[in-house]
Amino acid sequence: MTIRQEEERFTDFIVRGALARCARKLAEGKEATVAFIGGSVTVGAGATDANAASYRALACRFLERRYPHIAFTFVNAAIGGTDSAYGAFRLKEHAFGQGPADLLFVEFAVNDAGGRTRSLRAMEGIVRQAKRINPEIDLCFVYLANRPGAERYAATGEPQASVAHHEEVAEHYGIPSVHIGERIYRLLQAGGLRWEELSGDNVHPNDLGHSLYAGYLRQALEELLVLDLQDGIGSSGVPAPLDPYSYEHAGMKAPEHAVDRASGWKDVRGWTTERTCSWTPPADIYLGERPGDEFLLRFDGTAAGISLLAGPDTGDLEAAVDRGPYRTVPLFDSFCERFYRPKIALLADGLEPGSHTVHIRIAAGKDERSAGHAVRILKLLVNGR
Repeated sequence: MTIRQEEERFTDFIVRGALARCARKLAEGKEATVAFIGGSVTVGAGATDANAASYRALACRFLERRYPHIAFTFVNAAIGGTDSAYGAFRLKEHAFGQGPADLLFVEFAVNDAGGRTRSLRAMEGIVRQAKRINPEIDLCFVYLANRPGAERYAATGEPQASVAHHEEVAEHYGIPSVHIGERIYRLLQAGGLRWEELSGDNVHPNDLGHSLYAGYLRQALEELLVLDLQDGIGSSGVPAPLDPYSYEHAGMKAPEHAVDRASGWKDVRGWTTERTCSWTPPADIYLGERPGDEFLLRFDGTAAGISLLAGPDTGDLEAAVDRGPYRTVPLFDSFCERFYRPKIALLADGLEPGSHTVHIRIAAGKDERSAGHAVRILKLLVNGR
């Protein structure tokens, strides 16, 4: 069997509450907003044209064809190389910056590798934020494939561990989930597909792969966007959280308006570089370049951190929570050797709700591969009001 000969109907999705609220809006309304948040595959990496050949773009075209009377607004809030934790903190600004959405696709199972607690808090935070902004919103979790996941599936019969973590949240909140990765893994095992046909690397599908993903998602949506699944049009309330420290109140703050007692840091407007990945210059940054450059962050909540542009000269931070001891927070990684890309670092997490402080300073030590100690902060992250 080859990939072009596959005729089996795609059934690798869990209906739960379906997308009945969105289906009702599409049947009765004149306009709708559909948002996507996720990583590089949702951006469209690997496709010859991210806005035409990616699975996201093809899914949008399907919706337009199925509902020609609807004026759609499609929001692409995906950023390559980012996980669900970053997604939770940037959700309001990136996915809902143009206003509430009626349907939100969430795709982070490929990038989530921080363990159950981080994934659970992040995915639950995304759900609860979205429901607060629009109680009538429908969400759909989408699980894609990567080569490590395929290898794990071949050895254990299970996809990447993050899928199980996300499923805990999906089950708790009655969110449908589309398991594209599992169908791909079974195809690989059956010899109906070679990874090299699907992707030129370990993650990003080519046009054929994106088309395959989109076809599976289309088949799932044909079943999920139905009006006769009344379970999906019940109470719009949300159950009690699975984790009391979920990123339900996560958001981003501009550094220049939130830091206190800063020494050595400066605002830089329009910073640019030619070595980029997953962002387009210029960017406004809060820059520290020398060991000992420091500032104080005060916040009310349970978690705090930073988003930054990490690259060839990125240093490490030290953080002290509530006047406790300083601990080193490494920021440099293997990707930094090649380009500057957005990433986050959580400096405090799982704190009791209330007022807290984090003293932040650039560490004297650094990764031996780094060319400097620079830290280029985009936003301060706070999970709290």
